[in-house]
Amino acid sequence: MIGYYPSVRSGLPIQARSHISRQYSSSALIRESVSTSKPYPQRIQRQGQPLPFSHPHLFPQRLPLLAGADIIPPDKDGQLAVAEDEITPGVPAREFEDRRRRLIDKLPEGSVIVCMSGRTKMMSGNIFYRFRQDSNFLYLTGFQEPDSALILEKNSTSRGYRMTMFIPPHDQSGEVWNGPRIGLEGAQSIFGADEALLMDPSAFLQFLKKVLPSFDHVYVDPPPTPSIPRQSTLTRRTPSLLNFLAPPSPTAYDNFPRKADFDAIIKLLSDTSRCHSLSKEVHQLRLIKSENELKLMRRAGRIGSHAMMEVMQSTQAGRTEWQLQTIFESSCAMQGAQRPAYVPVVASGENALTIHYVQNDDVCQSGQLVCMDAGCEMDGYVSDITRAFPIDSRFTSPQRDLYGAILNVLKACTKLVSEDQGYTLSALHRRSVEMLNSELKRLGFNLPAGSLERDLYPHALSHWLGLDLHDTSTVDRNTQLRSGMCLSVEPAVYCQEGMPGVPIDFWGLGIRIEDDVAVYGEKGNIILNAETPKEIEDVESICSGFWQKHVESDTHQKHNFESKKEWI
Repeated sequence: MIGYYPSVRSGLPIQARSHISRQYSSSALIRESVSTSKPYPQRIQRQGQPLPFSHPHLFPQRLPLLAGADIIPPDKDGQLAVAEDEITPGVPAREFEDRRRRLIDKLPEGSVIVCMSGRTKMMSGNIFYRFRQDSNFLYLTGFQEPDSALILEKNSTSRGYRMTMFIPPHDQSGEVWNGPRIGLEGAQSIFGADEALLMDPSAFLQFLKKVLPSFDHVYVDPPPTPSIPRQSTLTRRTPSLLNFLAPPSPTAYDNFPRKADFDAIIKLLSDTSRCHSLSKEVHQLRLIKSENELKLMRRAGRIGSHAMMEVMQSTQAGRTEWQLQTIFESSCAMQGAQRPAYVPVVASGENALTIHYVQNDDVCQSGQLVCMDAGCEMDGYVSDITRAFPIDSRFTSPQRDLYGAILNVLKACTKLVSEDQGYTLSALHRRSVEMLNSELKRLGFNLPAGSLERDLYPHALSHWLGLDLHDTSTVDRNTQLRSGMCLSVEPAVYCQEGMPGVPIDFWGLGIRIEDDVAVYGEKGNIILNAETPKEIEDVESICSGFWQKHVESDTHQKHNFESKKEWI
């Protein structure tokens, strides 16, 4: 889609052109952050993950969050300014440095961190899934290659730590098939490592055997239980500590071998008096999103919103749920999202009574609703949106009544999402149960005690959102909301046929409505998917075709601050 991005062909802004002409020397910002003045090697422009000088169209400068986090308008010559200091789209080098420093500062003296990257997951045989980096590793480094490791040793230097990275070696034969790698120089000059070493399993083992015993506190996330030996892509005949420490892949052989050559390290990593959960510490940092992270989540929410509207407009009797899923995922991809955030729920009719219905193989029937729960991942951050909408463009009377009741709870709970009101996820859920019970009584429900939470509304109102769909899983649900936290708000009712106390008109209806909400400031919040219609009249208008569809890519096309996506 390069034609939509004239700066790529006709030249970047003057400052960007001069930057590239000197092989993209480290900017002052990156020199400050990683204390290096090494220039980027010229070959890196052709190798490794996308960076501002190699893929400027992925790194446009953006407006503030409250202005929509959209692209800054092009200049009079049609040139878009490039965010030259970013390592991953939307996140500059200084923010990754700040994350590592905040993590290391909160740990006691004598601490060392071992953080493992993700691994390539196999779908079947030698057919692999598209690689997705481990969230903690991505948060601390921005590095997007598999089979890597990060070691942070706390010390008394001005930086506060020593950073070592183990990364995959250049492999000319392998790179012909699987693409180039960033290399040792890039790990230091771009990603800030004090030292970069090739990921050889035996060298990695020897490094840890030398370093770990000299520290009193080791922060790492080893797998829970050893089992039968497994094989890795790096070593098929010898035991590998990489296999032990790396996040597991879902194969039957995904276990580590207890071999003598690394028994000492396994014994150390099993010592609960010295070893602690790395995820628990990183999750506390990830829980509070920076302004840059909120911009990314806002973009993911906007992309998911436009895709949901496209599905609403395309829904009609006779279409399959799978076709609706395809419309959503295609729309997200055309707008620049890299992947779905999860397997979407596209549940027509009584399929919506199954909360995680993902078969998506039924046919939409006249008179039914579709309950669709779907989201996208944009540069690592996710959206999570649910809407229920009529296949025939108009709600029936029972559908309208139940939808309205759930919508009232959604809006009331959203108003409680702020720092000053002191709610927690657990308290929000309890409040949603009270509200929903009141709304259902108004509709004639006469539920037995405990039936609402046990049968009609058996899941929580909220979960944390961020790099993962169910983000920061180690954070307690009784944590008080603070500015920068992001969560889902998703009240629902599932009315199985014959449920005691449920009026017959509502049997077979499953309705869930979900927004993504960021706590912002002391008294406010931001709905990250604000464009997704949820009022009854708006949903019916979209489903009836009263929306001018004009999908523009957020990252691949020109500025669209004056939005061309309007629904009437």
